[in-house]
Amino acid sequence: MIVQKVLNHNAAVVMDHEEEKVAIGSGIAFQKKKHDIIDPEKIEKLFVLSRNQDSTFTDLLEKAGEWETDIIQDLVYWMEQQLDLYLDNHSYALLFDHLIHLLKRLSEGSHIVNYLLEEIQTLYPEAFRSAEKAVQRLTWNSGYEISYDETGFLALHLYAAGRNKTSPAGLKEHTAVLHRMITIMEESLHTMFPRRTLAYEGLINHLNVAVQAAEHKEELMKAPLDMVNMMKEKYPESCEAARQAVLVLKKEKELTIPEDESVYIAMHLQRLLNKKNR
Repeated sequence: MIVQKVLNHNAAVVMDHEEEKVAIGSGIAFQKKKHDIIDPEKIEKLFVLSRNQDSTFTDLLEKAGEWETDIIQDLVYWMEQQLDLYLDNHSYALLFDHLIHLLKRLSEGSHIVNYLLEEIQTLYPEAFRSAEKAVQRLTWNSGYEISYDETGFLALHLYAAGRNKTSPAGLKEHTAVLHRMITIMEESLHTMFPRRTLAYEGLINHLNVAVQAAEHKEELMKAPLDMVNMMKEKYPESCEAARQAVLVLKKEKELTIPEDESVYIAMHLQRLLNKKNR
């Protein structure tokens, strides 16, 4: 493969069968220049990005420091081997970009707050556990202490990598919708739901299914009319809290959840309130 442009000592634009591609591998472009040949066996990643991604990703590789790219490539290779993670071209570019900015924040002593952390841990537990393992290796190689807030955002990337047509940004937006609904219901009931409980996990998972159904315009099983009437009569506060959350979802996201479905949400709320009041 013939070098067209050196991006850094770990990456280069190469000509492969009359097609330009981005080749990535440990030290593959070290002391190389245009028209030099790269040994294909040393290439760890070889891909063509879509036209709108190409300049952005190649610019990122070109500007990234050698230390950062060494650490990231080691981490990605380790995750693919140890976590059985498959990264397509798009997922790789997104993850690389995320990790570059993560290392930059850490080097500057900058910290971010992940207000979706509880929801991420509940909805994507396997991805979060994988992110914890990846963070351990990243900490070992970089020397930086990495917070649970950062681990949560990395988990979104790992979860998205295993799902077709799912992006970390889309996951973050979906999770933020659930967080918003939780906040509305807590404010309505003048309480804070106890986290890390089966009752809270039940609520989050039910909201997740309900919102996904609304996003895909799928119908869920309807609640029996006698159940709806019983809940409204016996637990009006929980029903009103669920109704307000559903109204906010419709107003802010133009997503509709049927009234009888909000009754199921109210049942989860009541279970949480009963647990808190014991």
